[in-house]
Parts: sequence; C-alpha cells; structure tokens
Amino acid sequence: MRNRGVRTRAAGVLPLLVSLGTIQGCATNKSPLATASTVDREFAAAAVTWDLNRDGNVTCDEWKQYASDLFRAADVNHDGVLTREEFANLARQDRLFEVAGFSYFDADGDGQVTLSEVVDKPNPAFALLDTNQDCVISPEERRGSDSKSPGRRKRGS
Repeated sequence: MRNRGVRTRAAGVLPLLVSLGTIQGCATNKSPLATASTVDREFAAAAVTWDLNRDGNVTCDEWKQYASDLFRAADVNHDGVLTREEFANLARQDRLFEVAGFSYFDADGDGQVTLSEVVDKPNPAFALLDTNQDCVISPEERRGSDSKSPGRRKRGS
C-alpha cells in the first residue's frame, strides 16, 4: 500500500511537470545546470517531485523519504538490499534511477545497493539548486537556476 501513496504523489505533480518545459532547453550559461552532468541535471529536474507536503519547498528530508519509499517498494524480498533486478524495478518507477544507474548508487561496488547508499549519497540537486545551503530548495532557487522540470517522470503517466 505504501507504494500506492508514492504513485499518487508522483501522479499529482505530473501536470505541473508537463507544463514547465525541459531542463536541457532551459539551462543558460549563467545557470549551474549549464555545466552539470546529465545525471546531475536529472536530479535537478526531478527535485520538484520530492515535495511530499506540496508546500513548494523541497527538503533533504523529503528526498530521503521519497527515495526510501521507492527503495522499500522495490526490495521485493525485504532483505534491505537491492539486487540489479530489484534496482531495475526501482528504475521503472522513476526515471532518475534509470538515468543514474545501478553503479552510481552501488558505492562500495559489492553488486547490491543498500538504502544508505541511496539516501546518504549527496544529492546533486541540492548542490546545484540550494544556493543558501539550508537543505531546502525553494521555488525561488529553482527559478534562479533556470531549472525547469521536464515532465518525463515515469510514475503516474
């Protein structure tokens, strides 16, 4: 049932995402996104989907909760780690994980991904967009970076 709530949250932001345009087309030379990697831009584009309380601000805690919910839903045998097959299920739920890939999150290279490897890894969206480094990405910070979400989240579409 928890997975259904995550799906509903993602579906609720889909119209907003579609209306905002694409991140690659919106990053200007003044934007930190102009020189960001594809994976970093994907994180920045996805940030709006982590606003779980829908207050317009995206916090580090909201990211960790969002990622934790997806992780737990993908961990079909409930052993606390994702195999490549389980990670593929996660990637089908959110394109961010597809673009970043299994190896991005498998920090120790042991062939499995733990929850800690996902939620404790520094999130590039906060490095790029959180200009005052308070662990909150405000709507103003998203606009200031010319970040526009691309509307290509898989969940709820």
